[in-house]
Amino acid sequence: MSQEQIKESRTILRRVEAHLRQSHLDMGAEDEALGFVDVIHHASSSLPSLNYVTPRKNTAWVSSQYIQKGLDTLKDMGRVSRVRFAEGLYPPAFLGSLRELGLKVEAELPIMVFKSGDAQQAPTLPNDLSFSRADSAESLALWWYLWRNAYYDVAVSGVEPLAIGRDLRDVYFKRQLNLVMYRHRYPMGALRMTLHEGSAHLVAHAMLKELREPSWERLIREVALDAALKEGADLVFATGKSEAERQIYRSMGFLDAGSIVSYAEPMDESAPKNADDSLAESVLVV
Repeated sequence: MSQEQIKESRTILRRVEAHLRQSHLDMGAEDEALGFVDVIHHASSSLPSLNYVTPRKNTAWVSSQYIQKGLDTLKDMGRVSRVRFAEGLYPPAFLGSLRELGLKVEAELPIMVFKSGDAQQAPTLPNDLSFSRADSAESLALWWYLWRNAYYDVAVSGVEPLAIGRDLRDVYFKRQLNLVMYRHRYPMGALRMTLHEGSAHLVAHAMLKELREPSWERLIREVALDAALKEGADLVFATGKSEAERQIYRSMGFLDAGSIVSYAEPMDESAPKNADDSLAESVLVV
């Protein structure tokens, strides 16, 4: 990778970090500066993506001393000791400092990005399929229905919670875009994106379980990408949790752009887990 490519990659990752941080603050999280780190914490939610320590913006190196102070602050708030950052922005020795503090990899979510200058064709929809914007309290309430409905699968990015219950405000301020997929006037799926200074993030999408096949999975992502570009975004990003998902994004022109990584104190692995834990840890109910 050339120096120019490395520079561009870091610029993209910084924009992704800035987008995610602002989204977390819009959900009620607070940002406390502590030396060379920021402590992001939420007063009423313990979701991992709303409670973490992260290096301050434009900081190339952070000593374990400052990281530990941030972790202690989180712990005093009753939160899990956790450091979260975009891999690729910090030197390998930074990871060594995290391991020295007893932290282990909690999650690593690959980031896929699409730049507006890249080729993109508008998706072709079947005649009986349509998408409409959800921009009223009634239409946005559909997420309450889909989230708890056993006939739908809800996929959340994992780096930004799906906030349910305070959507109308974010739609009004153009921080959020929701689309509902209808077939014969019946809701077959939905998608949500957040918007921040020219970037768009595909936060979540829901799909009727009987439609869970590659062609439909690609179509709903194509519609999300098209809507984001029409909204004026010049950078669209999403997480690729599986290789199959990443292949879909790559076929659409997305590029691999690093990962958002979380290091946290080891948890009790013997504790029982529910089947929907991964979804529960990605939904903020207001």
